[in-house]
Amino acid sequence: MSFAVSTSVVAARSAPGDGVRAVSSQKLGRCTAVVPKGFVPRVARLAHAQQPAVSASLRNSSLYASPRLGLASTRTCSAASSEVASTTEDLLNWATANGMTEPAFTLGDDRTAVATKAISPNDILVTIPEKMCVTMYDVQEHELVGEMGKQVDDYVGLTLWMLAEKAKGSDSMWEDYLRCLPEMSESPLMWDPEVAETLLRGSPVLPLVKQRAAAIETEYYDLYERLAAALSKFPAEAYSLEAFKKAFSVVLQRVLYLPSAGVLALVPYADGVQPVGSDGALLDYDADTGAVKIMANTYYSPGDVVSVADALARPNGELLLSCGHVDRTNKEDCLEWKVSLLQADGMYGAKKQILDSVQLEADQVFPIYKDRMPFQLLAYLRMSRITDPMQLAMVSFEVDKVVTEMNEYETLMLMMGECRERLAAYEGNMEEEVKRLQQPALMSSQELLACKLRLGEKTILQETMSAVRRRLAPIRGIPTKSGKMEDPNADLLEIFDTLEAIPNAPKKAIEGFMSWARGDKDPDW
Repeated sequence: MSFAVSTSVVAARSAPGDGVRAVSSQKLGRCTAVVPKGFVPRVARLAHAQQPAVSASLRNSSLYASPRLGLASTRTCSAASSEVASTTEDLLNWATANGMTEPAFTLGDDRTAVATKAISPNDILVTIPEKMCVTMYDVQEHELVGEMGKQVDDYVGLTLWMLAEKAKGSDSMWEDYLRCLPEMSESPLMWDPEVAETLLRGSPVLPLVKQRAAAIETEYYDLYERLAAALSKFPAEAYSLEAFKKAFSVVLQRVLYLPSAGVLALVPYADGVQPVGSDGALLDYDADTGAVKIMANTYYSPGDVVSVADALARPNGELLLSCGHVDRTNKEDCLEWKVSLLQADGMYGAKKQILDSVQLEADQVFPIYKDRMPFQLLAYLRMSRITDPMQLAMVSFEVDKVVTEMNEYETLMLMMGECRERLAAYEGNMEEEVKRLQQPALMSSQELLACKLRLGEKTILQETMSAVRRRLAPIRGIPTKSGKMEDPNADLLEIFDTLEAIPNAPKKAIEGFMSWARGDKDPDW
């Protein structure tokens, strides 16, 4: 497998909702997403910040002044839409009765979309009107949890909305949609802690599971008194910790990011498809028609699986945490590589200035993929090893440029050691993971998800090691105390030279005697 050094800087990838505000007068256009960095951070983020609350200025702005076009006012009271939507067909009937166009796909197993007819690029696969989408606007306008919704992030807000609407039962206009949702997702956040500890040992996902599970419980207990008061007319089970965690996991699984509107939304029927990777049909909000649309990116025949691109471009670790899903074909799958400058470094100030000039931090995170990594990672590591101030001018974050052979050797050996250490943290090797995947029926759903995740992570580390070895191959030496590079096999070569010289020793002795007898080396008096 080829391994390229990517020219893209991960820090340049914009996070959802950062400075995005649509100008449409429609509901989705009026909302600005508050994306919680504590629960679902992207690998592209430079640091994991605490989840932000909705600012007072946003709550008091005119963004929420106009009433939302309610689903109840236009809902068709047909027999199909009033039935319990326990199947995909029931959900389809309910959605089309409320304005969704007939989709060009059906919802298949494992949250896939299966084409029902021939599809060409740019074809609209389905159109879902704005009134069917649930955003923070709906949360903050909700009669039961609206006030709480103004003080929390999007994920928690949508969880409060879901708890309230589920508690209302048949009185909820969303009953048909909610009954089609799973009770909870397969996210490790819902696993037994001991199971997660065993299945995810060595994976960077494990500490995130612990961190986020604790954050969810903290959030719940912070909101408990207000939540209990808001839902006091319903049974306590409707707003228990277990109910909160289950609803939260479903929101994480189903919520979609709509780039054009800059919002997170629950979009009935469309959220039954799992977006993965950056290649696939485009799912976004169209301000001109006031609807969410899925537009095809290529040709599909009836029966083909239609892939939908993930607007968040999440790696498998994030997909598992958020959606309980791992896709081995995910081109965006990657691992984080964390690097830092030592403040004890006498050249810390100068190196920090260089990082500031390229908009990088002293504590930086880069992604590594199974077939590529950003050369800025190499540049950072090269700079961190420099001890000669004159060599700082040779560091480049724009091109893949070696500083010195010795510096390159040290940098690559550090990367090799890091990969080996991370691989050693897992139990078992890649061959064992492959054998397990060949017998999926022998594993539980949790074991299968964890196995796919571990294999993907190990593959990334192994391919990175292979790439480092290829870069090490041309370097014909190792650092010495003198500051020079020396052939690591110099001692062996000297021994072989000596052995090869033994057969010629008698001949050399005779030639030396004859030379002496002739006086070849006598001084010229």
